[in-house]
Amino acid sequence: MDEKAGRPHTSHDVHALRTALERLEARWERQQRSAPLVSSSQLRLLHALENAAGSNLRELCAALGSAAPALSRLCARLEAMGLVRRAHSARSRREIELHLTGRATAHLRELREEREQFLAGVLDSMPDGERAALVEGMDGLRRALDSSGPGRTGNSVSRSA
Repeated sequence: MDEKAGRPHTSHDVHALRTALERLEARWERQQRSAPLVSSSQLRLLHALENAAGSNLRELCAALGSAAPALSRLCARLEAMGLVRRAHSARSRREIELHLTGRATAHLRELREEREQFLAGVLDSMPDGERAALVEGMDGLRRALDSSGPGRTGNSVSRSA
């Protein structure tokens, strides 16, 4: 077991991570080439659907920790924008599945490309040792976020039979 895994975090650790994430979010918003197509809530929904195409509203509510009425309105807005389409489920005729459209997939791809280009510039400006430590730390953060431990708020959608 990694000896650092048992070390409790400090308020400095939490502050440093929060500050870095807030700066990253602000810089991403500023560097976008055009006005944002979707809000952050809508983007979370698009990412969830990208990871679990064909999810129904109940599954998305559970994955995103959202109330059904609010999520239903988000889906309706995204559908009106041509980013999400509804389809009858093969599992149940009463169930509606949600899918990304080609426009949504293209938007997510473009957004990722812009963000990766920005991040590449940031990483290139860092000393090698700091960059390596950051990448290692981010791998650990991703694993912690993906785990089923306390405070989980990931976007994975679980399917019920």
